[in-house]
Amino acid sequence: MASGFIILKDGRCFAPRWTGYDEIMRIAIKELKELEAGVSLAEWLSTRIPADDLPDDHEMGWGFVDNRINDTVSRELDLRSLTSDNQTLFWRAIQIGKAKLSKLGEAYSYLSPDFFDGFYQMYELAEKGAPPLEFSDWRVLADPCEEKNGPGWEE
Repeated sequence: MASGFIILKDGRCFAPRWTGYDEIMRIAIKELKELEAGVSLAEWLSTRIPADDLPDDHEMGWGFVDNRINDTVSRELDLRSLTSDNQTLFWRAIQIGKAKLSKLGEAYSYLSPDFFDGFYQMYELAEKGAPPLEFSDWRVLADPCEEKNGPGWEE
């Protein structure tokens, strides 16, 4: 059952099970830390997934209780809410992660390369301007995004 949601720039949604969402975020975080300008985004994304020591009773699938901030965090990332530079960094990290997953397999991540390719295909289709609902896990487009999340926004 879908319990993690990544909204792409055209409003399509990738909606995996929460474990898939968390692992995609971990891949992005791992690769962002290796990019000179990616560290602050990696740190922010780290707050969007549970800490490794999350107590079992804090896990809800669609979200988790985060003791780091004493609040509930939903597994939802609308990429449109990031700065343009951070969107570019995110996708660069995903591209690097995709190549490493293809080359290293389970030594890099437990995710299936086919699963990851489905996510990446959504990105490619969004970049090409393909109709978003032809390949989306939702039947409707996400509402327009008014939020500004992550580092880099002027205060």
